[in-house]
Amino acid sequence: MAQGGEGLVYAAYIASNRWRTNAARVRELAVAQGKCRLCAEQGPLEVHHRDYENLGDERDGDLVALCARCHREVTSFLRRARYRPRTPRRADIPLLRDVRRPLVDPTR
Repeated sequence: MAQGGEGLVYAAYIASNRWRTNAARVRELAVAQGKCRLCAEQGPLEVHHRDYENLGDERDGDLVALCARCHREVTSFLRRARYRPRTPRRADIPLLRDVRRPLVDPTR
């Protein structure tokens, strides 16, 4: 299973029974003992993929158990780092008006 460009495949996999019963995922949750691996808070955990090389055939070390807050922060950090080097694209739309010029009443 590949992640790049196949977001629907990834989403379907994460929602599947295959993911819920994945041996590496189950072991990671057991080792975490209900505590987030970053902040150590007790509570419901989510399992984060460290990378997607073995997506669908995850191994020990590919996954880490995190609370929802830490999972969101780690994912946001990684996305920012991934997309930071890219130059933003601009729409090819001509400027209609230079807003620095004062408006003029054409009827005067």
